[in-house]
Amino acid sequence: RLLREMQRVTGLTPDVVAYTSCIAGCAEAGEWGTACQLLDEMKKKKVEPNVVTLSAVISSCATACANAAKENGIAEGRDESISPDEALVGPKEKALSLLSVMKADGSKIKPNVITYNAAIRACAEAFDMDQAFALFEDLKEQGLEPSVVTYGSLMTACERMGDLDAASKVIRTMREENGHVKPNEVIFGAAISCCRKAGEGHRAYLLLRKMIKEGLLPNTATFNTALMAQFEGKTDLQAAVAIYKLMQPKYSPRGQPNRQTFNIFVRGLADNARPNEAEMFLRKMQLVGFVPDVDLFTALVSSYESCGQPGKALRLMESMERDGYNFYEVKVIDDAFKKAVKFASAVERGLRPSKGKTQGDGMGGDGGLLFELRDDGSISGGDADIDPMAMSAVRQ
Repeated sequence: RLLREMQRVTGLTPDVVAYTSCIAGCAEAGEWGTACQLLDEMKKKKVEPNVVTLSAVISSCATACANAAKENGIAEGRDESISPDEALVGPKEKALSLLSVMKADGSKIKPNVITYNAAIRACAEAFDMDQAFALFEDLKEQGLEPSVVTYGSLMTACERMGDLDAASKVIRTMREENGHVKPNEVIFGAAISCCRKAGEGHRAYLLLRKMIKEGLLPNTATFNTALMAQFEGKTDLQAAVAIYKLMQPKYSPRGQPNRQTFNIFVRGLADNARPNEAEMFLRKMQLVGFVPDVDLFTALVSSYESCGQPGKALRLMESMERDGYNFYEVKVIDDAFKKAVKFASAVERGLRPSKGKTQGDGMGGDGGLLFELRDDGSISGGDADIDPMAMSAVRQ
C-alpha cells in the first residue's frame, strides 16, 4: 500500500530500493505470492532487481514453508495424514527455480551466500533434507564460504526430520572444513530438538551442558525442549531436575521457567508416579502467577489415585473447588473424587483398602522424594554435578 502511495504521490516508478524493501517485508511475513508478483512487476516496469531483491524473494518462500508447516501441524508431527509435499512444494520449488535462473550462464545476477542460505532454509522448512545438503555442496562448488547461518539452516533440516546422524555430520563438517565458524545458540537449539525427536533425551541433556560450557546462553525454549526430552521415551528425572536448576535467574538470564516449563514438570512427574513432586511444581506455578489448566489437575489427581493416595487426591480436589474449578464437569476427576470419598468412609469405619497404598505412604513408585522445591524456586536434589551454587562444575 505504501509502495502504491509512493508511486501516486511522486508520479515516479519506485526504484529497486523501494521494491526490494517491500519484498523484504514479504519475506518476513512469508507472503511469497506477493513477493513474486512484485518481482514480475519490476520486470514489466524495467526496474532491474539485484541480488538482495532475489534473495529476499527466495527468503519469502522459506518463511512461507515454515508457516505452512506450522499451520498444518507438520513441524511437530501432529497430523501425520498431511504430506509435507502437499502444503510446501509450491514455495520450495519456486525458491529452487529462482536460484537456478540466477546460476544460469547468461544471468547478470549470481547467487551469493545469503541467497544460498535462503534456499537451504526453504528446503529445510519443506522437510527436504537431501536437497538442503545438495545445495550446501553446490554453494562450496561455487567458491562461496558457508556462514554460521548456512550451518544453522542445515541443522534445521536435520531437526525437522529428527535425523541425528545428519545433525552430527553438520557439527563434524563445521569442525573439519570451517574451524573458525562456531556453533551458536540456533545450531545447538536445533540439535537439542533433533535429539528430542529421535528419542535421545540423554544426548539432549549433554548437548545443553556443552552449550553452556562453551559460553552460550540457552533461551527458555531450548531449556524446555531439553526438559521434554527427559520425559519422552526413556525418562530421566535426575537430568530433568538438573536442567531446572540451571533455569534460575542468577544462572540463566535468558532461560527462566515459563508456563510451559511447569506444564512439562507437572505432567512428566504425574505420569511417572511422582504426584507429590508434581504438586510442588503445580503450587510453584500458581505462586509465580500462572493459572494451571484443568487438565494439569486431572493428570495429578489421576496420579495420586493410581499411586494409592486417594486422600491426597481428595485434598487436591478440595483446593480446586476453592480456586473456582468445577471438577464435577471433568469425568476423570469426578470418578477419582467418588473413589476418594469411598476410601475415606472405609477408613472412618476402621477398614483397610484391599489394594494400593494409603495416604501417607509417601511417593508412588520407588517412594521417597526425588527433590524438594524451595520457596525461592531453587531445587534440592538431582544431579550434584549441576549444582547451581557451583556453576564452575558445569564448565569443567
